Amino acid sequence: SFGAFLARGVSLYLTGDGNDYVGKGLSGGRVVVKQPVNVKRDPARNIIVGNTVLYGAIAGEAYFQGVAGERFAVRNSGAVAVVEGCGDHGCEYMTGGTVVVLGDTGRNFAAGMS
Repeated sequence: SFGAFLARGVSLYLTGDGNDYVGKGLSGGRVVVKQPVNVKRDPARNIIVGNTVLYGAIAGEAYFQGVAGERFAVRNSGAVAVVEGCGDHGCEYMTGGTVVVLGDTGRNFAAGMS
């Protein structure tokens, strides 16, 4: 739950990888997760954050130099996010905000989006 409920004006930068629920309930802050400089993996093929990242985010920004697991940005209602790719059920039930997926998405992407 790195960066959970992060408020406006607070930025967190993580070099490495995050687990499940990174940015859960993001509330105006900024979360950036990038791979270490000495890691030479292709970000489009490297999972950098786990499942259910940005669940219920309402505001703020998130940037991920790699792929997210399943259920990325589910119930996002106002946050802005950029990710290299995501697993199944990404952006499910999303009602607001902006998500840019630079690569592949899994099955059921944007189901229930309104």
